[in-house]
Amino acid sequence: MDILRKSGTVCESYCFYANPRKMKNRQLKIALALPDSKPWGITRFYNGVNDYASKHKWLLTACPVDPESSDDFPLDWSRLKSWHIDGIILHANNLKQLERFRKWQIPVVNIGEDLNFNCQIPRLALNNQQIGRLAAEHLIGLGLKNLVFHGVQGRWYSDERLKGFKQAAAEANLKIIKFLLPHMTRDALWNERYEPIKRWLKTLPLPTGIFAVHDYRALIVLSACREIGLRVPEDAAVIGSDNDLMVCEFTTPTLTSVCVNAYRMGYESARLLDHLMQGEPPPKEPVLIDPSEVMARASTDVLHADDPAVKGAIQFMQLNYSKSFTMDAVAEAGHVSRRLLEMRFRAERKTSPAIFLVNLRLQKAKAMLAIRDHKPAEEIARACGFGTGKNLRAAFHRILNAAPNNFTPDSLAP
Repeated sequence: MDILRKSGTVCESYCFYANPRKMKNRQLKIALALPDSKPWGITRFYNGVNDYASKHKWLLTACPVDPESSDDFPLDWSRLKSWHIDGIILHANNLKQLERFRKWQIPVVNIGEDLNFNCQIPRLALNNQQIGRLAAEHLIGLGLKNLVFHGVQGRWYSDERLKGFKQAAAEANLKIIKFLLPHMTRDALWNERYEPIKRWLKTLPLPTGIFAVHDYRALIVLSACREIGLRVPEDAAVIGSDNDLMVCEFTTPTLTSVCVNAYRMGYESARLLDHLMQGEPPPKEPVLIDPSEVMARASTDVLHADDPAVKGAIQFMQLNYSKSFTMDAVAEAGHVSRRLLEMRFRAERKTSPAIFLVNLRLQKAKAMLAIRDHKPAEEIARACGFGTGKNLRAAFHRILNAAPNNFTPDSLAP
């Protein structure tokens, strides 16, 4: 189904006077007025826009905007009109700025992430509630009962991620602890960033699972944990969001993160703009782009189990996942019969030992595939217990409905 059709009713408060017939006879000029960086990766967003633009022979022109922003952009918003453009994709969170665009009557798509759903400019956004839900489900899957959310005060995307996180916890009959701090400016001192977090971490019940609202916040949480002696992931399993590889892969331990689909965000932004330029009515609600998955790394490489038989079985599989063994060997490690292990495993983990093992091996394979210049698929298959590349590909298709090459660095980068 067309994603633009899913967004529902039409926004009557926003209109412009596009002339599709006039536009059809010439090359369209599209402005990208975006930050020079975003936590979820502006490069992949540009790739998505560019692929759509290439198919439709658009001329793209890009420049960061708004010199008064803390992000230090070189161009003032008011100068955009002088570009003589047919449409704009922009990132704006200021309602006064958006009102200016509305008055210009130029087709506009906004990807600003700090505005609520009532904004009158057509908007495309990450599905932040789903991001929070995936983070909670990942931590719950580790057997954690103490779930914690660390977010940003007064930011719409943070509030939405909290909602999704809280809903998923409630469905598992768990309550959450939340800790919000104000937005950090660029000139904030390092100790100002993580001293409050250190004090807060000391109050948490252990073991705990922490969802930091984005990867940079998670990075500060990891630093604070080290400072006060909390072991990650044994005492505190930490997950971020946006899968910023410069953060996730270059910290100790490496950071688990929810992967947002920035490429699809860019592609769908361009497609929505195209619909507007063709004179179609804009959607009233934002078009939401779902996250793709959780990229598990060392910061959540832990499993907690109350049942000693289940715990023994999990430990055996974690230590021997690369080898070939039977479920009888797993049951022996738990000191119970295979049938009893099956029953007790399902009671605690809501899955079977066999399915748990396949998912564990898939997790290890995805982590190896995400490394740039990774090993060949056959070698990864053997290292993760699949034996052959054929078995690896079959497991990816059966469980994930995807191919192993969907988890390479280029496909996973934001």
